[in-house]
Amino acid sequence: MNMLPLKLRPLLKALTSNIEIRNIALSSVLGIKEIKQVQNDKELVIYGEIQPSPREPYLLKNEDHCCPICASGLDVKHTDVLILSQFVRSDGCMLPKRITGLCKSQQKRMGSLVTMAQKAGM
Repeated sequence: MNMLPLKLRPLLKALTSNIEIRNIALSSVLGIKEIKQVQNDKELVIYGEIQPSPREPYLLKNEDHCCPICASGLDVKHTDVLILSQFVRSDGCMLPKRITGLCKSQQKRMGSLVTMAQKAGM
């Protein structure tokens, strides 16, 4: 919350005062590997073992292969800047559908919501 602009902090506090906060990650698990070494007679075997990710409980479970917004049932508005910022590049343009993982209708909707938020000065 410290990274938010000063004018958005009271708005976020008012929105989340009655709501349980749950962070959502749309990206995949980190896949960090720990390097292991096993010394046999004359050979040294080095391999990587995947460690469990600390982000695992925050990932959306998507068994039916629909987009994350449809799967979670979120009602995103143009004032939900933190959610919309996940679908925008640093220059303000929308990320492509192959990167966001959204369905066609949600990609178009998020694009229009981002435009509305940018016109509103958010």
